[in-house]
Amino acid sequence: MNNIIMYAILAVAAIGAIVGWSNAKKGVAWGQPMTIVCAIIAICIGGYLSWSNSFGGGQNKSAQAREIEYQKVMTRQLGNYLKDKFAGKKAIIIKDPYSKEDSPPMVGLNEGLAGALNIVDTIYPEPPKPKGDPEMEMMDPMETWYTSKVLDKMLKGKDADLIITTIGLPIGVGCSGKDFNVPCLKGKKVVFAGGSIYEHGRAFAAGCIAAAVTYKPNAEYDEKPVPKDQQAAFDKRFLLVTAENYKEVMSQHPDIFQH
Repeated sequence: MNNIIMYAILAVAAIGAIVGWSNAKKGVAWGQPMTIVCAIIAICIGGYLSWSNSFGGGQNKSAQAREIEYQKVMTRQLGNYLKDKFAGKKAIIIKDPYSKEDSPPMVGLNEGLAGALNIVDTIYPEPPKPKGDPEMEMMDPMETWYTSKVLDKMLKGKDADLIITTIGLPIGVGCSGKDFNVPCLKGKKVVFAGGSIYEHGRAFAAGCIAAAVTYKPNAEYDEKPVPKDQQAAFDKRFLLVTAENYKEVMSQHPDIFQH
């Protein structure tokens, strides 16, 4: 199967797992089965892509390079927006604990920001320690341990105007009225450089979330080179949702948020 399609399915499966787990926590009957199925799909496709990129030859390496560049494009355009909108503001970046500092999304974000924000800290949630052999034990899905308490512990005592998260927010964290329902985020704006925004329509409407990047429902996946024009490349696959264009995006793509 075309690796482009596989990457698309992987992205959908990851989002499906998050949505499923969220509904499972609410007691919805189909939530847990959906989480399990989507997680299995994501693990299988991730394993296949890892093998394919290692042993698939030049064609697969070219596809991998293309996908890496698209990941950079996604966060680079977000960084450009933040640079123009929030220059000089203090920001904290929450990164994926399983990714390196030079992961494509982090590289793209830093390229877009171009030093315009005052990054006061880069932090990540500490995964739970394995109970047995770490090489034999499967990692628990982040949604099961990345909680509001973990978020609060990470941000306690830290001063910033923006919280830029590459992994989204814990389940249950959202906007209550005109501010977040957890103390560590009160008075701050959140930016999604990754993670699901599906549950956060209210937070956008209330102005709690300053901006987010997400995949377009009608994203284009092909084997063409990444367009040199960064905006054209971004528009093929991604949406930039901001406090200013939230209503317009909702009218064009109503299914990206929970109703």
